[in-house]
Amino acid sequence: MPDNTAPARQPDLADLAHEEQDAGATGAHTTDSTSQSPITGRPPVSWSAARAYVLVLTLFALAGGPHLAGAVAAVVQQSGTEVPIEVLRVEEIGRLVGLAGAALWLLGLILTRPRPQGTGRPWGQVMELAYVLAVIVADEAGEFTAHGSTQIAGHLAELVVWVWLCVEVTARCGITLQRLNLARPDRLVRKRTKAERAQKAQGELVFYAHAAAICASVFLMGVLARLPGPVLKGDQATAAGVPDLGPHLAHALWSATVEEVLATAVAVAVLTAARRPLWEVLLVTALMRALPHLYLGLWPALAVLPLGITAGWLYHRYRRVIPLILAHTTYNVVNILFGMPPLLGVSVIMLAGVGWSWLETRTVPPRSRSRPEPRR
Repeated sequence: MPDNTAPARQPDLADLAHEEQDAGATGAHTTDSTSQSPITGRPPVSWSAARAYVLVLTLFALAGGPHLAGAVAAVVQQSGTEVPIEVLRVEEIGRLVGLAGAALWLLGLILTRPRPQGTGRPWGQVMELAYVLAVIVADEAGEFTAHGSTQIAGHLAELVVWVWLCVEVTARCGITLQRLNLARPDRLVRKRTKAERAQKAQGELVFYAHAAAICASVFLMGVLARLPGPVLKGDQATAAGVPDLGPHLAHALWSATVEEVLATAVAVAVLTAARRPLWEVLLVTALMRALPHLYLGLWPALAVLPLGITAGWLYHRYRRVIPLILAHTTYNVVNILFGMPPLLGVSVIMLAGVGWSWLETRTVPPRSRSRPEPRR
């Protein structure tokens, strides 16, 4: 008997773009619910709320705990209370202890990663981790310069450890923070389709929206700093202990990447996988971002809460962490090199970019819900 069943139609690029937009509009993200982990090859596992919070808070304690301790000590100093020098060293000691814990955790994940039959342990990655740690140790020991630690090579090596750990620990349970689809060089200059422009515009929308939120947050900090109460005296570079240009740029890249990857992407992805409500997820991301900024002062630190909520929502909606990092890093570098830019003008430009990118994401017409069967 002849088979009268119509052959399955292969989805085209426009369909894939619509599916991703529909998933984002409903809060369901196919990258977390249907895709397999690129490291383990397994689908996402079911997360409990307790397990999700243990993972998120452990990462935050290792990476942000020392900075939080230093921020609390700064608030005590701003209130006029003398802080012993031993207490001020807690942040530096805690940073090294947290980094050591992160390295051991990462080593354990590498050694216990599920592997196909017949393959040995990934000693190559173990050696790569050893090289990164050697750079950190050498920089801390002041081997790169006769005047002591450069605070550049070691800081960048630390960044590798933290990002590697975040990617490894989430991928172990089937969560992909962001899929990177790199185009071939010959396709960069060709004319893009409407669906491809919409995909590209999503990343631009996240970039401009996050940059505008940072400008608004800094403006709000300036307003709240006028209220009575303890506030930071001087600039953030001096408070962070990196007044020189090179270390300051390295610290700016470190803070932007770790904040967006750990305090935003990992927290949102893991808590969403545990089916926590969106308001709870955004509250956690806002607190994780704001608490280490207490050294700015009690009132100015409140200006960081809306920024954390905005970044968390942008990642929850679009699952793009690279644009968040680029926006944060760009602002930090511009602020370091040229001082505080005119926030009103920059905000207007960024908001215009948000509007243009949003219109670009709507260039693909709505997909018809009912498709006629092909004629035989």
